[in-house]
Amino acid sequence: MRKRERGQVLVIVAVWMLALIGSAALILLTGSVEWQRNQLQQLADGAATDSALTIGVGCTAGSASTIITQADNFLATQRTRTGSLSIGGSCAAGYTGTDTFAGAMSETIHYPYRGHQQQVEVILTVALPISFGNYMGASNTNVTRRAVGQQLSGSATAIRATTLSCTGGQFNVGGSLEVSNAITLSGSCAVYAHDRFEAASSTYSDLGNVTVYANGQTWVGGGGSCAAGANSGSSNAVCADGSELSGHNATTCGTSGASAFLTAGVAAINADPCAAGKGPVPVPPVSTSLPPEPNTDPAAIATLRNGAGGALGSACNPAGVYPNITAGGVVVGTGLGPSPASADASGFYHFKPSCYGYLNLTSMAGGISNRQAGTRVGPVSHFVTPTLPGASLAGTLLVAAINCPTTPNRFQAPASWVQAMEVNLASAGRTEIWYYPNNPGGIASATFTINPANINCDAQMTEWSGVATAAPRDQTGSATNVLSGSLTVSTAGAMAQSGELVITADGFNKGVPGQTFTRGGGWNALSSDPANGFASEYRLDLPAGVASETMTANPATAWSAAIATFKPATGGAGAVLDPGFYNFNGSGFAGGGGICLNGGMLLAQDVTIELVNQAGLSTGTCAAGGGANCAAATCQFGSTPCSISACPPNAVADSAGGGYTWFAAPCSSAPSGDATCPGSSWCPVGDRACWNLLIYAPASNTGQIAIKGTAAEHWLLGSVYWPGTCTDTVNGTSTLAGTLSCGTLSVSAAAGAGIAVGSDYGINTALVQAVLVE
Repeated sequence: MRKRERGQVLVIVAVWMLALIGSAALILLTGSVEWQRNQLQQLADGAATDSALTIGVGCTAGSASTIITQADNFLATQRTRTGSLSIGGSCAAGYTGTDTFAGAMSETIHYPYRGHQQQVEVILTVALPISFGNYMGASNTNVTRRAVGQQLSGSATAIRATTLSCTGGQFNVGGSLEVSNAITLSGSCAVYAHDRFEAASSTYSDLGNVTVYANGQTWVGGGGSCAAGANSGSSNAVCADGSELSGHNATTCGTSGASAFLTAGVAAINADPCAAGKGPVPVPPVSTSLPPEPNTDPAAIATLRNGAGGALGSACNPAGVYPNITAGGVVVGTGLGPSPASADASGFYHFKPSCYGYLNLTSMAGGISNRQAGTRVGPVSHFVTPTLPGASLAGTLLVAAINCPTTPNRFQAPASWVQAMEVNLASAGRTEIWYYPNNPGGIASATFTINPANINCDAQMTEWSGVATAAPRDQTGSATNVLSGSLTVSTAGAMAQSGELVITADGFNKGVPGQTFTRGGGWNALSSDPANGFASEYRLDLPAGVASETMTANPATAWSAAIATFKPATGGAGAVLDPGFYNFNGSGFAGGGGICLNGGMLLAQDVTIELVNQAGLSTGTCAAGGGANCAAATCQFGSTPCSISACPPNAVADSAGGGYTWFAAPCSSAPSGDATCPGSSWCPVGDRACWNLLIYAPASNTGQIAIKGTAAEHWLLGSVYWPGTCTDTVNGTSTLAGTLSCGTLSVSAAAGAGIAVGSDYGINTALVQAVLVE
């Protein structure tokens, strides 16, 4: 009996021992699996982050191979490779790379990750043997970990602002927006965050998301709507190709298809933050951090020049008091750098990197301007001789406006004068505009012969500088009416460009007691003689398109009016900032200072600009807030890039100085078709204080960026960091290729404007890093 009991005990002990051994094996396996998971996650994280740093602009077979190979090589530094890397696929469908390593580890790398051009996925799997696996029905178990890395610029938003207000038009952004306070709209304005989609590879570099830290953002206002994917047609709305999320403690989203997820391709790969079943995702605060100050960067300081052109040898002093800077002998600002004695062959003055108080380009203003206007002559018969106050300057344009009682006979002009337009109507008379292009100089009068000889005429002569010397006339037109209180005269066609000289000559009833005449709004008077039924006006600030003037008279009258436009000279004149670092502290301009165009053109390549104290950046004057709107023919930073308008026929500015398009920061790549960024002559690649950093202001700066007026244009390549107020009026093809960070940002866009801010180029990554997004 006892022997039987002892046998049973042995069986029980054996079973318990087996259970204990199995439990120990399971515990060891669990520990091994957890350790392997941690190891794999570290490897996946490292490979994804390392390879993300090699991601550039666009996706090609070559770039995909480089990125996947980088991840594979990173793993090879940690594990012995047992296989070979195999890559297949396409940008549109995604490339896949596979390889194997010691320890039964296999890798799978996906790029682009789910259509995201800036992201790469690394998946690692290890097969672990299971002790006593035969007893448990399995000999091994797989441990898998993954990571998704995102490139530096993938974390940079196109616009970052504390306050954003839109006052007119459709303001288009190429990329995402981060705003702290609720976005405000007026004047039927719309703000549209577009995705950045590369059609050649069918991949995205930015999905066009909008986040607002404040609760309760109104996405579509009364009567507002979004035109999906278009640069025009939206009004009174905040629109996005991607997601729209508002609120840091009470989140709401824009309605898909109405204001958010307006592009189907983005909706397919971009997670909806307000999807059913998801918890609220609070919007984080908008960062107000700034890159390192350029004025403390050794590479930037090394570029500063003294008055003799030698090295300045020290950083700029915010409290420095500077002597005058001249250009061609004319005071244009203050600073420690050398004064350019003369312009280059294209008419541009080149400034050197240094410490400045301000630069005012008023004296270098390009475009057309009225040099002098003669007094109206008449009524006088047969020989009509309008005059100028002084002799004309060689190369300028002379214009004569003449009106006489009706006659079938065209006026006879002196040699070299060309008729621009004529119109004839009984009661209102015959009105003609004549011009003398590229005059030889020394002309103070011109005699026109009128037939019949007994009719009395009025005439005036004016002189204009900055007009094209060859074939200056662009558009003409005329209008008549036998009896009306008003008349509109328009050009027959559209002017080719903005800033043309538009001049009218008006004939109406003569000898009417008490007759009044009122010129059109925005038009400048050259002459007005209601008693004799003659007037003439001009404008220099009209955009490209049909030009027209509506004039009125009392009592109603007969009319004969002519209009002609003349093109500005190409090339123009202005200034160039040569490569290096520029610091502006406002010295010599109380309450303002900095850079002000006031009718000038400023070009730059490979520059970083810092403005301190109250110094600002303006297309107007150097006064605080940028002064009045730019109203001259030329108020522009940079010139039209070849990537926007092909060169030729588009001509780069300052060809004698090497040619300039983008107003550019230190960089190594520009939008396709443009050679603005061959690299930097002074800023090390990746230097956070200058690389792709165009404009910087410290938190203490109280100045403003003021790009205002219908003639203001800008083509900026690089990132802008401004803690205060920014005003951006977008005209024509004006754009900032890079990122824009402002405290208070006010925007508007003229009809036909394209992407105002945002690009895959010009992105300063000082405040971002390669991150793991999954």
